[in-house]
Amino acid sequence: MFTLVILSLGCLHGLYLSYELIRKNTANDANRMLALCIQCFVALLFFILLDESGAFYYLPHLIGFQEPLTFLLAPCFYYYVLRLTSPAYIAFNRVHLLPFLLALCCAIPFFLLDARSKWQFLYGDMYAPDLPSWYLTGFENVFIFGAMLQVAVYLVFAWRRLNAYQILSANNFSSLELINLNWLRRLLIMLLSLYGLWFIDEAIEVNAMVCIDHDNGFGCEYGWLIGERWFFFSELGVVIVFYLMSYFGLRQPEIFIQNNQYFELDKPHSEKYLNSALSESLAVQLCNLIEDQVLDEKLYLKADLTLHDLACACGHSRHHVSQAINQSKNMSFFDFINQLRVMHAQQLLLSQPDRSILDISLDSGFNSRSAFYGAFKRYTELTPGAYRKQSKIAAENMS
Repeated sequence: MFTLVILSLGCLHGLYLSYELIRKNTANDANRMLALCIQCFVALLFFILLDESGAFYYLPHLIGFQEPLTFLLAPCFYYYVLRLTSPAYIAFNRVHLLPFLLALCCAIPFFLLDARSKWQFLYGDMYAPDLPSWYLTGFENVFIFGAMLQVAVYLVFAWRRLNAYQILSANNFSSLELINLNWLRRLLIMLLSLYGLWFIDEAIEVNAMVCIDHDNGFGCEYGWLIGERWFFFSELGVVIVFYLMSYFGLRQPEIFIQNNQYFELDKPHSEKYLNSALSESLAVQLCNLIEDQVLDEKLYLKADLTLHDLACACGHSRHHVSQAINQSKNMSFFDFINQLRVMHAQQLLLSQPDRSILDISLDSGFNSRSAFYGAFKRYTELTPGAYRKQSKIAAENMS
């Protein structure tokens, strides 16, 4: 009963979450792809619910459809990551559907069975004379291994894409609050945890079969390990992830709403500047000119300053401005600007001791108090309050 309630709540909440994602106004189709991914999870939970409740006895022709569906989860999520980390439209590559279509074709012999044979295959002795031998002996094991391998590969690709996005964000924007994808990192960690629970469930199932067939598996003396399980870790994990996604995901702000046409995935520095006409000596000279202009015109106080804005103000290409900062300063555009903002804030903290830290953070080009605290502590290893107090004590000791 507990399992049925949990699965039912998971299905209902997953449907609600996908509806909210589709309904949410968005500049691209990332939310719709995440909604499709969630609907695939909902479908899998629904099939498990039919199995646990015995409803497959009345709907035997639905048996088996959940297995090919598993191969849609990872491509949908990976495409969601691609769309959320790219300003340009990325068409869904149909190559990603090949594992799903292959699994669907391999399952055709089972789909063609009559209702009684399907039900007997699931709840009986797993014997179905009308199925080819390769299906009976290998398809189930190959399917599980293939599905787990596919999901692992796509999760690795998604993680690498997210890391690349964070690097290029720092090279293009001076403020990251509106393009922050900490939510996506949390979601990826949740899915990695879910993958681990799935692996544990499959390992328990394999061990149980070894115990039943050969009586030499791990923990064969424990009935709960080899008997009928009343819940699976991965099933409960999916439901928990749905609720966490509702809390974090729907609050994710829109990104790529300004200067999108100037934001593109960069190559690593070793490749990006390989054929550049800007030599290292010229890069140093250009960086000094850029820094002088930024300081003279106080461009760093512009909260939404981007690499494109700076390039336009300096009269140089984005590529050369980025190269000059990266090579000469050995830091990103984000660090370059925010370090200047912190230096400006340090002056204000000492020269205007009665002003609030929030006012000083806004006057220094930061969008929020939290962003200011994070940057200030990163570059000075002190909080603004501690810096002001420490400087005051030092001044009193000198006097």
